[in-house]
Amino acid sequence: MADLELNTDITLDASRCALIIQDLQNDVITEGGAFAESGAPAHATKQNVVANARRLAAACRDKGVPVIHVWYVVAEGAPGLKVNAPLFEGVAGGALVKGTWGAAPVDGLEPQPGDFVVEKMRMSAWEGTELEHLLKGTGRDTVIVTGAWTNMSIEHTARTGADKGYFMVVPEDACSTVDDDWHAASINFALQNVCTPTSVDAAIAALG
Repeated sequence: MADLELNTDITLDASRCALIIQDLQNDVITEGGAFAESGAPAHATKQNVVANARRLAAACRDKGVPVIHVWYVVAEGAPGLKVNAPLFEGVAGGALVKGTWGAAPVDGLEPQPGDFVVEKMRMSAWEGTELEHLLKGTGRDTVIVTGAWTNMSIEHTARTGADKGYFMVVPEDACSTVDDDWHAASINFALQNVCTPTSVDAAIAALG
């Protein structure tokens, strides 16, 4: 794996931060899920993404940082889902159906009391959701983004957040995709100018 360009000397004001845990659902990163053949389960395991996201979430809750679970969820048959990109074809094929094992969060990342849950039907956590209302309502302008996949939903969410005026932080070891190459390309190139790529340890330390 290529060396990752990270900023580990960061400062975060917990009173301004929110944490997003995005798309860490069974169909996305678990063996037996709808997208398992992509290589995503193996990369999630290599990244230790579930344990890292859980550790960061615990630290955030301890500091009063809102934890927001963002899930990709459709009704059976995916009614209303516009299939205009290859990713949506996979969803329309029977993935991430509300109420099923596939749409559920992976073991260990279930919402805790006080957490928020946001459901979406696009790659970005912002598109057609109440995410921004939650951030404004809780007075947060710094968003720590974790989840899957680094080069898809994480990138989309970071780019849009930056455009909206939010400070975006991406701890790379709480994110995963289908392999090291896609992950490194996203962290080292696509995300460098729209967010602060960092690590879970650095983010926890920065929260104080």
